[in-house]
Amino acid sequence: MHPLLARGARIARNGMEPLVVLTLVVVLRQFDLTGDVPLWILALVLGFGAFCQQPEIQLWLSGGNLHRRAGLRISLHIVNTTITMYLLGWGPLLAIAHLHILTVHLRQSGSRAWKPAAAASAGALLAGQVVVGLGLLPTNLSVAQSHGLALLVAIGTVTTARTLGKFVAQNERAEASVRHNEERFRALVRDGSEVITMGDADGNITWVSPAAKPVMGYLPEELRGKVLSGLFHPEDDIAAMELFTRLLASDSTVEHSAELRVRHADGSWHWHEIIARNMLAHPAVQAIVSHQRDITERRAVQDRIAYAASHDGLTGLANGPTLNRDLERALAQGTRYQHPVAVLFCDLDGFKAVNDTYGHDVGDRLLQTISGVIKRVTRDTDTAGRLGGDEFGVVLTRVRNAEEALSVAQRIVEGISTNASVAGLKLDVGCSIGVALAYPGGSDVKSLMRHADAAMYRSKRQGRNGCQLYVEEEVTAPWS
Repeated sequence: MHPLLARGARIARNGMEPLVVLTLVVVLRQFDLTGDVPLWILALVLGFGAFCQQPEIQLWLSGGNLHRRAGLRISLHIVNTTITMYLLGWGPLLAIAHLHILTVHLRQSGSRAWKPAAAASAGALLAGQVVVGLGLLPTNLSVAQSHGLALLVAIGTVTTARTLGKFVAQNERAEASVRHNEERFRALVRDGSEVITMGDADGNITWVSPAAKPVMGYLPEELRGKVLSGLFHPEDDIAAMELFTRLLASDSTVEHSAELRVRHADGSWHWHEIIARNMLAHPAVQAIVSHQRDITERRAVQDRIAYAASHDGLTGLANGPTLNRDLERALAQGTRYQHPVAVLFCDLDGFKAVNDTYGHDVGDRLLQTISGVIKRVTRDTDTAGRLGGDEFGVVLTRVRNAEEALSVAQRIVEGISTNASVAGLKLDVGCSIGVALAYPGGSDVKSLMRHADAAMYRSKRQGRNGCQLYVEEEVTAPWS
């Protein structure tokens, strides 16, 4: 609606009240039920009251804030109405109008309006009764009746005003608490480091918190309508599906969590910790709600700690305990898939002389060179490790036969012989390797390592810088 039309409608609504009252007075006068005060005086009083109730006038009287100067505005309203009541000759019988005025100003100014309304009502009734008692205005009631009714009405008005005021104050406190909680929630959602996501039972995103922009680089509207699983790393699809399946099978009392890689707006992958709850059945939510936070730095620290705990600090190869764990896993997989596993136990020949002659710095650099040779020879599915000092171990998974394992060992021996140099200094270093094979169910970790170690010493006794396969005495190897 046009502003001028809206303003005209408000003026018309506020002007209806005096017109209705004047019309009613004219009708009542036909039955001699009102005082003889001239209609123009009533019209003037009622018109002044309607003028004062215009929103612009109320704002002017309150200084631009309807929560201020409530006493002045309420007093004007009640005094104007009280004058009309007593001019009609019915005085306190019409004091219900005071309660109507109270409700108007409770809506405008809040609970603070009840005290000035109660005081103004009681004061106006007292003044009206003084005028009646002095005989300055006619009354349709006896003076005694009028005084008695005024006292009862004043008590009732004050009591009712107090009750209404307390009730409104209670509602104001409740609304203030709700607003505070909403503002706090909005602040947490907007400025928090967690991204809150809501989705439907099909995994479609229906709402995302503003934190998606600083955390992930996406505007919330860019994510709405997308499938959440489309943001996960392909290698995490199974873990994401398991999380979603657990969510759909549980209710809102159970939280489920997972650590998954999520694609950010710049295309990079970040680790996110996702804590989700199925609130589809909650009438106020009807969604799966998840909280995600970027834990990439934490994961990086954990990975560095795990790497340091599982790898040799000098060569970067697996350490002894890690090699044993991988060997145990390889034996279990070998039993499952029915393929042999080979262990290579490598011991350098002549390494002590290098340390004694050139120092430990050269010896350490030589170990690093040798570890590079072993890495190049072995596959990604194999495990190469440093067992300590100048001893190395290799776990070969899924070898076909003993000849394949011996071939890998021979390439290591040749690679070390060829590359045993540091800073252009050719070093007289070789390698003796013992090879042991285990077929499904045929050995355990300790036995296999012991067999490989025994084969390595046999290689050293037979001239060093070579490799030997462990074969039990009086037993024919199944692969021979």
